[in-house]
Amino acid sequence: MTLRRDVCRAAVIATFFVCGIGCSSSGDPETAASDRAKASEEWNLQLEWQGETVELPLSRMDVYLSEDEEEHPEVYEIWGDDAVLVGEFPMDVHVGYEEDLERLVGQSIPIHSGGGYPGEPKSSFVLLDGQPVPVESGAIRFDKVTGKWMGAEGDRTLWGDVDLRVSHASGPRKVTGTIAVHVVAWG
Repeated sequence: MTLRRDVCRAAVIATFFVCGIGCSSSGDPETAASDRAKASEEWNLQLEWQGETVELPLSRMDVYLSEDEEEHPEVYEIWGDDAVLVGEFPMDVHVGYEEDLERLVGQSIPIHSGGGYPGEPKSSFVLLDGQPVPVESGAIRFDKVTGKWMGAEGDRTLWGDVDLRVSHASGPRKVTGTIAVHVVAWG
């Protein structure tokens, strides 16, 4: 009995690990890889800064699910080499284990100066004028979801607008722009 339980537990853990790094809807893996490659060309944060558009490539948006949705919000980290944005969803907004990204569309998602995964908190920043600039606060409003492949090797993408308040050397400034980011939920 113990061996059977250990084998079942190992199978569940392996399934979770594999899905977290590349589970997708049923279909052709080559098609999924092609769709991801095409989608990844658009994953970026574009900010209007001093009369120009600054494009900051993004790697992913990690959403950390909450087991107790009534008591704890889901937290997120949007990251790339030149930008990190962290925060948590409003208490009444959860993508849940179904990864229902449509629940984020139309919501105002706050951006915090610090946060993200509780075990490894991060500070929000964007690269402007070649320097990392702290983000004090802000909000994201997603307006659509594209892609069909879930997981870290998928192509699910959230699109929207972003407003940031940054601590630039010249003083606090408001920065606006657009965002397209790949999303992976972790449970």
